[in-house]
Amino acid sequence: MRKVQLRSATILCALALLACSADKGRARESAGAPEGGAPTQAAAPRSVPPEGAAREDAGAKAATPFRVATYNGGLAMGVLKYVDERAEPLIRALAEQPVDLLCVQEFWLEEHWQKLVAATSSTLPSTFRLPPGHEDGGCSKQETDPLVACAAQRCAGLTQHALLPCLLQSCSTRLTSLSPDCFNCLSASPRKGPDELAQACLRTQPKGAAGARPPARAGGATAPRAYSGASGAAILTDAEILERDALVLPSAIDRRAVLYARLSPPSIGELHVFCTHLTAGMEGVPHPRNTSWQKDQSAQIDALLAYVDKKTGGRGATLLLGDLNTGPAIAPSISARLPAHYDRLLARGFVNPYASQEDARCTYCFDNPLDGGKGTRGILIDHVLLRGFDGDATGTQIMRSNLTIEAGKRKVKSGFSDHYGLLVTLSRRAS
Repeated sequence: MRKVQLRSATILCALALLACSADKGRARESAGAPEGGAPTQAAAPRSVPPEGAAREDAGAKAATPFRVATYNGGLAMGVLKYVDERAEPLIRALAEQPVDLLCVQEFWLEEHWQKLVAATSSTLPSTFRLPPGHEDGGCSKQETDPLVACAAQRCAGLTQHALLPCLLQSCSTRLTSLSPDCFNCLSASPRKGPDELAQACLRTQPKGAAGARPPARAGGATAPRAYSGASGAAILTDAEILERDALVLPSAIDRRAVLYARLSPPSIGELHVFCTHLTAGMEGVPHPRNTSWQKDQSAQIDALLAYVDKKTGGRGATLLLGDLNTGPAIAPSISARLPAHYDRLLARGFVNPYASQEDARCTYCFDNPLDGGKGTRGILIDHVLLRGFDGDATGTQIMRSNLTIEAGKRKVKSGFSDHYGLLVTLSRRAS
């Protein structure tokens, strides 16, 4: 559990700062049919088969199971190691998985998302992702100079991944004093260091106005957002997306959202899909609003469940999947993570087919090279939950193998991500 807390402590400002950042606050927003999700691609023209062949083809599709998967790619630039080295092999391996529906998380950067879309264009052509925001405003020298000076004094010579924890520990007051506009600009380029970012994000100001902040916008101050406001979550599927919608969740860190897609694959019929990534419970890490991370996740679950009921009317086959950052204890090696929150999902009618299997394993495991590579325990926080589905469901893990990558002048052992993926096969029961 300590490893989760250590990583979460880094995320508090690493996602809130990346190369340098600030504390974050977020109000709930509602998104209708947002732009930015790649449009459903039409199938290539084909010849019309004979009537009997068409019936046979339709019958074959109806008998084919529908395979759904969730995967946290861990492509958090500035938070986890070897993002550049892992990205290409991770995307190639993920594109080879035998899935019909994929919910991904931590695809924060536009370049990684576009590479995934390209790699899966022939197998998962229908996609949905909230568009990132934009780099509003910028910084004053009054904001950036103290941060750059602190980084030079306390963190000189450190590389990107060593730099972030140093800034958190040694320059935290400089980070938390940044305005939202300054933060939004600084967080947009995670590969740059403090000096480069500070220079790139300086506002052009009238003479004599150095240090002045821009006037607040109508409707309140701009909210700080890591990775230019990307939520990191996305849906990819080979089924036609009949309806799409999204809800931005209340969050004090990076932007959290629930993506909704209504599908009707021939093999199982209409399906309501909700893909999300909830905030982690970060014990020991100060909350910027003087509350708790557990309360943040609790509020997100409240909003999530209300949204599920709103979109489904409490009826129909419903799928909730993603990194929920909560899960049950399963003997002998899976520890609980905010189990009361997980139980609230089950109390609302969701079932977890994979967690019920005798071979269920952790998805965030301490023997993963990116999680420390030591220990025999872990937590099960990546889920495919079902409600109202009249059929069979069996689960298995994906993307569990390690890989060897070139990091500088040496070869290192790594996981594809700090999470392992989960695939659940849905089959309609024979009538």
